[in-house]
Amino acid sequence: MHIHWLEDFVCLAQAGSLARAAELRNVTPPAFGRRIQALEVWAGAPLIDRGAFPVRLTAEGRQFLEAAQEALATLEQARVALRASHHADAATLTIATGKTLARSLVPGWLAGLRQVLRQDPEAAGFRTRLSTFPMHDALAMFVEGDADFLLCYSPPDLPVTLDDARYRFHAVGVERLVCVSAADAGGGPLFRLQARGKGAAVPMIAYAETLTLGRIVNQEIARRKLAPRLEVIAVSDFAESVHEMVRQRMGLAWLPARLIADDLHAGRLVRAGAEAGGEADLALDIRLYRPRAPMRPLAEAFWRAASAA
Repeated sequence: MHIHWLEDFVCLAQAGSLARAAELRNVTPPAFGRRIQALEVWAGAPLIDRGAFPVRLTAEGRQFLEAAQEALATLEQARVALRASHHADAATLTIATGKTLARSLVPGWLAGLRQVLRQDPEAAGFRTRLSTFPMHDALAMFVEGDADFLLCYSPPDLPVTLDDARYRFHAVGVERLVCVSAADAGGGPLFRLQARGKGAAVPMIAYAETLTLGRIVNQEIARRKLAPRLEVIAVSDFAESVHEMVRQRMGLAWLPARLIADDLHAGRLVRAGAEAGGEADLALDIRLYRPRAPMRPLAEAFWRAASAA
């Protein structure tokens, strides 16, 4: 059982609508519904009456709601107490981000910033702590003040929703998602995204809908009506897993260009989408968020370096 399932359930009880609760929890309605179903399986009883609108809790659901609220309150009190008794290390910066960015962008980006910050007395001897989570959890960590910065993807059609009056961002760069396949004996794509629905559907490795990458790829597939040409044979919430399955010649996938740069250069992976009615790359903005309120000197020095890069 995951704590965020309890948070989802309490949010649903307050919102009275699966769609509204999913929006508040920053997940798609289908993904939110699956999380509530998983909680019901764990609890061993139906918690909501799906035949009622607004959503109504069952008798078991009302009983469980009280327990869920008490459990979340107890955990929050414990967290506050621990934070109060353990002051943050003044020489450590915490960045909340996702697993994919932590692997593909952060190492090179941080290495460059450290070179710049060597000249800044405010940043002498600083350390960086990366906390990697799904987008919703990374966002919550940042908003709750448990991270100095949030580093995340922000697709044009699915932007991060933070209060402009409280937060600001710097555009760190752009990530390109490239539709790729393992190479065949002749150096071409083993699996090709066809321009028209000819023959059998092409096997595809997909991202879970809970990931930003998953939502943006699914949106593009829907926009270009590609679904009939694709057969999803595996789903993962970890981009490196998707990468490895493509390398193992299981199917095609959209992968971050930074993650597959060496494979593209060596010819192990090749573009698979150029014939599907134009360029198949997708662009995602990468943003670094901070509070608008003044931060401690180390964090301000880091922000200055990141903004100037």
